Amino acid sequence: MLTYPDNSDDFEDLLGDVGLDGTAAGNSGPLVNDSDLTAPEAPEAEDPASEAIPGLATESEMARLLGITANRVRTLARDGMLHRPVRGRYDVRASLKTYIGDLRDKASRLGYAGGKHLGKSDLEAEKLRLARQQADKIEIQNAAARGELVKASDVERAWASALRDVRAAMLAVPSRCGATLPHLTAHDIAEIDREIRAALEGLADGN
Repeated sequence: MLTYPDNSDDFEDLLGDVGLDGTAAGNSGPLVNDSDLTAPEAPEAEDPASEAIPGLATESEMARLLGITANRVRTLARDGMLHRPVRGRYDVRASLKTYIGDLRDKASRLGYAGGKHLGKSDLEAEKLRLARQQADKIEIQNAAARGELVKASDVERAWASALRDVRAAMLAVPSRCGATLPHLTAHDIAEIDREIRAALEGLADGN
């Protein structure tokens, strides 16, 4: 009959005196910490309401939301594109609705609707408009070549010269009256000069 050496003491020296409850001798706690066996806590879900569109926003917040400057925000508010129910606060939802609608209308006028380019009929209408503009340009050039048109700068220069002559002639009236009407006193001539100058100043002011 074969016998095996009893090495239980050696195992006890290595592992310690482990009881049936999984504790080591002289130690009232478990060999393995329970907290090490628990699963890690899942991160808390973000509150969807934190990303909701705010009801009101300041000028700087509105600028960041639209990606524009604060000065542009004030201009849009003055033009009625952004709604400001109270001083310094903007109605975000109403402003976005108006602002986006205006951008959509502008895009449509430029030939884009829903991200699509101009249709065939739209392109034909655009070509017709350009053809009319070119025809008008050629007609104006031909009229100018025939001498039927003059430059606005030439007309302005001619009128300015004529009005200067009229003013000089009117200012010379008192002295001519004094020479041809000897019965007029110096006071009479000065009064005539004053009235003429007042009339010329009124005309110059558009009155």
